[in-house]
Amino acid sequence: MTEQFYYWAGFLIYAFIVIGIGIFTWIKEKRGGAENDNCAYWEASRSLSFGSVGLSISASMMSISWSCVYGVQLFYWYGWGGAWLLIIPWLITMAGFFLAASRFRSLNVFSQPHLLEKRFGVRTRQMLAPALIIVFITWTGAEIYAAGQIISPFLGISLNWTLFLISAVVAVYTYSGGFSAVVSTDKIQFFLVAFFITVIALLGWKALPADSSFFHIPTPPKAKPGLLFFTPGIALIVITFIAYLPGWLIETDVWIRLQGAKDNASARKGALLAGFNSFVFVGVMPLIIGLSALILYPPVNGVIPVQLQDGALIFTVIMQQYAPLGLSIFLSVGLIAAAMSTIDTCGNVTALSFSHDLMEPLLEKSWTPKQLNIFARWSSVGAVLIAFIYAVFTESLWDIFYLSSGILTTTVFLPVIGSFFKSTKPLQVQLAIILGLLSTLIFYFMESRGMLGAIQPQAISETGLGYILWGLLFSAAGFIGGRYWKTA
Repeated sequence: MTEQFYYWAGFLIYAFIVIGIGIFTWIKEKRGGAENDNCAYWEASRSLSFGSVGLSISASMMSISWSCVYGVQLFYWYGWGGAWLLIIPWLITMAGFFLAASRFRSLNVFSQPHLLEKRFGVRTRQMLAPALIIVFITWTGAEIYAAGQIISPFLGISLNWTLFLISAVVAVYTYSGGFSAVVSTDKIQFFLVAFFITVIALLGWKALPADSSFFHIPTPPKAKPGLLFFTPGIALIVITFIAYLPGWLIETDVWIRLQGAKDNASARKGALLAGFNSFVFVGVMPLIIGLSALILYPPVNGVIPVQLQDGALIFTVIMQQYAPLGLSIFLSVGLIAAAMSTIDTCGNVTALSFSHDLMEPLLEKSWTPKQLNIFARWSSVGAVLIAFIYAVFTESLWDIFYLSSGILTTTVFLPVIGSFFKSTKPLQVQLAIILGLLSTLIFYFMESRGMLGAIQPQAISETGLGYILWGLLFSAAGFIGGRYWKTA
């Protein structure tokens, strides 16, 4: 039997396990009379333990696209300074959720668009939902794309067929089990992904020459010279914090897990557990892998070796060159788990935003609970399949992560934060959403075509991320202007 047979066996066994979890969840809900209950489907009846909360958040962040590809790429591209572009802002985010968990839960709303409806009316709920759909469709597609890039060589089939198979498995178990199945599979996926990332880090470490040191590494291919631990450049670091932190601090997938906890203590402990896991598996392990790859496969005159494909295939190359067959097969299952843990999370938020927040207010008066539940389940399938189509046309994770996180910052942050203040008016929130989303997309188009160089500082233009600053500026202008609209 060929090596591909064993890789296929691992893929199929794991697929049957997670699909079985989804079916088991559906049977359990049916026995309890909750198979048509959208509260159970979307919210897991708000009964999650701190372990479920923490491991689910951890698994969704310990993904192929974030931890296994992009996080490792950043350390390969910039050396130690790569930490400023992912793990440091993420740890600040988890600290924010730990501190604010009780406050968020006191609002007693599951989704963020529902929060806006509670304060400002149903129109604002339906206005915010499309922005979240865009963000999480993008993230879901990015994860499907990254997974296919790494896994397809092991299965021996085309990239597009690999993307489809991964998407189909996730669609089946999210249809049957909803949020409960997502959280249950996340717990299994966490341990598989943790083992996978740890082993890859050890393989890279062991392969290093005896005289090598992480404090004396080859010059990273994208590092700014003479900046030590600030190798991405101060402008890129500052804009990254502006782009990421506001949006991440109210990130929807983390929000709904904290809301799904059984009590405030479980939510806070879950955030703390997720923060620790993130430090280890989104920070330390990708650092070891990225720096090991920099030593093992150094760039030549700033050019990354072709076999690494701009750093995207570091995991694949290390597995192929340093892992024995048996271990490599088990590690490939870890890869699949890493992919599915984020695909199901982001697909769930997409479907929640579309079905629960955008469509349900229009349908709930004329549709039965059973009809609404069937619509919710098919929305979950549709979200994953649309993300699959997006993944087919994806080329770069850099643009995906910055644009989507930027939309969270420019479009979602001010409306959500504004809902905490009694003086905030509905028009402020509505203008912030409209101007934030439209300006971000318009300025992204202009930036990608070099049209902003004449109106913004060169240091900002060099990052290619100036559109996020413009989007945030217009969102803030809408939020402030909406307050004084009637008196102007």
